[in-house]
Amino acid sequence: MKKPFLSKLKDVFSADGRKNKSAVANGILLVFTLIAIFILPIFPRESINFFYNVTITGIFVFAVFALKKHHLFFVYSAFFLSFLVWISFISNYNLLKIGFRFLNFIFLLFLVGSLIGQISSTATVTVKVIVDSITGYFLLGFAFSLVVVLVSVTFPNAYNVSFSERLDSGMVEPIQDNIYYTFMTFTTTGYGDVVPTHPVSKSLAVLISASGQLYVAIIIAMLIGKYASAPSKSK
Repeated sequence: MKKPFLSKLKDVFSADGRKNKSAVANGILLVFTLIAIFILPIFPRESINFFYNVTITGIFVFAVFALKKHHLFFVYSAFFLSFLVWISFISNYNLLKIGFRFLNFIFLLFLVGSLIGQISSTATVTVKVIVDSITGYFLLGFAFSLVVVLVSVTFPNAYNVSFSERLDSGMVEPIQDNIYYTFMTFTTTGYGDVVPTHPVSKSLAVLISASGQLYVAIIIAMLIGKYASAPSKSK
């Protein structure tokens, strides 16, 4: 017989072990990631800074609990970056913001790699594996959006629009523009309204689009392989 919904809910939040708690953390990490990509860009300009900080802090914190293996360096890095994002918000120094973006990019790459490692080490396709796959995809795109801003700041006229104007006006992240451009490139949609015009930004565009396709191909191959090799249940 199937368990009632309340019984299942009790199992998830019980202190039965780290497995259930980790699954909850993975789900919350995905929620924060989706907020950063789909919800924050439509926030009013006056309030986006604060909610951006809250969202990024949520990603850092729940990333620690979402991984099976908690590397001590990874834990310290997550809490250091959580502290740094609020310092960037208060101090409003552009150099600090640029440094935060670079460190955030490295952290997110490590997180995506760790999620892929978790997916590959799981014997069967579960809901948690699917959640990790989706989270890794969106976090990889989000990580590249940080590099897009760094390139825009470092190389003037790297794109036909400026991603650094709102940065100069006090925003933590010009998220409305760079998220849009990055995912249009990441998914190889390319509407053409925002285009790279510098050799570095063009090379980055190739890297972003190739990474998006490779991620999908690798994850799908993993999931299909696990599903095909799973022992069939006897009726």
